[in-house]
Amino acid sequence: MTPFTAIGQDSRVATQPVTLQVAGSALLAVSGPEVSLVLAGAVEAGEAIAASIENDETRLRISSLVNDEESRSITAKISEELVGTQLYVELLDPNTNFVYPENKGTLNGQQLLSNESEATLVEGIKTCWSGKTDGDGYVIKYTYEAIPNAPILKSATITVTYTISTVPSDVNENSTD
Repeated sequence: MTPFTAIGQDSRVATQPVTLQVAGSALLAVSGPEVSLVLAGAVEAGEAIAASIENDETRLRISSLVNDEESRSITAKISEELVGTQLYVELLDPNTNFVYPENKGTLNGQQLLSNESEATLVEGIKTCWSGKTDGDGYVIKYTYEAIPNAPILKSATITVTYTISTVPSDVNENSTD
């Protein structure tokens, strides 16, 4: 039998590679009362109906965790086309509970909602979160309007879908490989 010889490389110092990752997170939730926008009809013959109505009682809560090369955007879309009316939405600044407010992104102002394409409401969101108590999150401001001179105004019950998505970094798009 041949003797077995083992030579060890032990020392007073040992190293081990460790990979550390931060898992991304992208969550949205709407909070607040149900939204009902009513273009009030005339009370007396000959009076006009209301041309528009606004509501800013709901909030869009967010949790976003990204790495340095990423940012996120929030878009919105409605479930069906409206007849004789239009629905606009605008996200306004969140309250002071918002953590890392400098990362809330660029608010794009009032956007017309459609069932055919998504409207971009916020761009450039980095790591931030809104809090989860009453009043936390971006303020959702809806404006419901009659289209001027529309011959028909039709009521509808629709769904507004908000989506948060990762946007590739400009650094990656402009790199030369």
